[in-house]
Parts: sequence; C-alpha cells; structure tokens
Amino acid sequence: LNLARRIASQSTHGTHNHGCVLVKGGSVINVSANKNNYCTFGRRFSIYARKDFSTLHAELGAVLGLDKSQTQGATAYVVRVKGDEWRMSKPCPMCEGALRHCGVKKVVYTTNDGCVITEKL
Repeated sequence: LNLARRIASQSTHGTHNHGCVLVKGGSVINVSANKNNYCTFGRRFSIYARKDFSTLHAELGAVLGLDKSQTQGATAYVVRVKGDEWRMSKPCPMCEGALRHCGVKKVVYTTNDGCVITEKL
C-alpha cells in the first residue's frame, strides 16, 4: 500500500488522487495513477460545459497494455490520498468490472477512517 500511496501522490487529477499497484506472485507487474485530460477523444462527447473531463482511472491505467495472462490471478492495491490522509478508494463499478474482466481476483483498498478492506472480485 505504501507504493500505491506514492503513486497516488503523482496523480494529475488534483482533487481525487488515486494510485493502483497490480501484484502477482509477490511481484509488482504494473502501477498507475489517475490522470486528467488523458485523451481528447472523449471531449467531443461531453455533455458538460467543461471539456476537460477525460479521466483515466488508476485501476484502468494499471491494466492497460497488459495481456490477460499477466493479470490473471493478480491483486490490485488501490489508494486514494488527500494530503497525508487515506480516503475511500473502493473501485467504481466500471473499474471493478474491468479488473474482473482482466482476471484480477482480489482488490485491497483504503477507507476514509484509515482502514484497509480486502474484497474478492
């Protein structure tokens, strides 16, 4: 979780700083932080006045570019930080579905009260 916390501090989102570390067999296979303005494609479909809402979630960034054989059976460690405090980082339904589709079997995430939750996917 400490590595995920360091990755979250590199987030370009500004408000919600998430980090995700994928681990399989005791080895880190990929890391990612959430990012704003990840691509310009989504802007043309935005219903909001602001057109800079294209966000890459940390969990999706961690599985992008990896083959399912690499992610099958992995564990995702997800952390959200605000200052020095942990915040709720339970993956959203989209990310949870993507992790499940990629074969990730377990997710470990932080809560607002500093607890760490482990869930099977």
